Amino acid sequence: MASLTIDNVKKRYGQTEILKGINISIAAGEFLILVGPSGCGKSTLMNSIAGLEDVSEGRILIGDKDVTFASPKDRDIAMVFQSYALYPNMTVAENISFGLEMRKVPKEEREAEVQRVADMLQIGHLLKRKPAQLSGGQRQRVAMGRALARRPKMYLFDEPLSNLDAKLRVEMRTEIKKLHQKLGTTIVYVTHDQIEAMTLADRIAVMKDGEVQQLGTPQEIYDNPANLFVAGFMGSPAMNFVPAKVVEQNGSYALELQAAAPTVVPFPKAEKLAAYVGKSILLGLRPEMITEPQPHKEGAEFVTTANVEVEVTEPMGADTMVITRIQDAEVNCRCNPAYPAAPGKVIELMFDTSKAVAFDEATGQRIDL
Repeated sequence: MASLTIDNVKKRYGQTEILKGINISIAAGEFLILVGPSGCGKSTLMNSIAGLEDVSEGRILIGDKDVTFASPKDRDIAMVFQSYALYPNMTVAENISFGLEMRKVPKEEREAEVQRVADMLQIGHLLKRKPAQLSGGQRQRVAMGRALARRPKMYLFDEPLSNLDAKLRVEMRTEIKKLHQKLGTTIVYVTHDQIEAMTLADRIAVMKDGEVQQLGTPQEIYDNPANLFVAGFMGSPAMNFVPAKVVEQNGSYALELQAAAPTVVPFPKAEKLAAYVGKSILLGLRPEMITEPQPHKEGAEFVTTANVEVEVTEPMGADTMVITRIQDAEVNCRCNPAYPAAPGKVIELMFDTSKAVAFDEATGQRIDL
């Protein structure tokens, strides 16, 4: 395994800049996920790491070796593609061992390595089959097996689960996580699925328009998003952005919400709001922080109740999403299924702002950092 350093990497096609100065460093054995919407540059960055794309500026180092202009075969990486890229005329065993054969590894060693990988991925019973005889999940395991047999310094995964159905995606996610925990390998993984990013990564790089918007652990990015884009992209359902007016209260500052009636809620970093008194900002609040009244939270420092009108309810089994509206913003609230909420009904909800964040409406940047 090896560390990875991406130093001010830029990529241009003519006058169009796809990557705009990417700086990321990951330690040996770390699991980094590049996440973002289509067209954000994450696959271009992955291909640049792999050597499939030339960079226009900057450097890429694997370990201490500068590989910016090295060919893919000289980078000692293995890549797992979205399309699996298996050879249809070869058996599973032949697909797994093909890279070893190209490297002139002796036959006995190849066979031993195929068996090791097959046991690890539980595909030993498939070794004599061809790709056409496999399910999508089985093909994905074979593609992973081919990469694992190489034992390279680094693994690159390019949206490997996007072709699988929802249930299989969850299962394969778990398998990839187990694999990383067992092998401790360095992995760079591209996805547009923020749930994959949250569940798999040691750290996440959230990308938009060729730039890294934020780099951090899944919990850092979930709890402390740097801007509106990151806050809205990470989390399912997404963070609520509630219009609020900054008001003075008892020598400090708080936020006034226009619910069924005006409601003032406290804010954990009130001093950061001083420059916005009398102005409107966006209060960022996760759905799980707006719930039915909970007795154990009553009287807590950052807890307030307010009456709101229910627009829609979405039962989800373990909880119910109650959708309401504050000013013009749709607000998702996560409630106990037993709490009586029906469209058109005014109900009492509890707002816990202990983990709330605030954003400037004009710039989209967080103002309480």
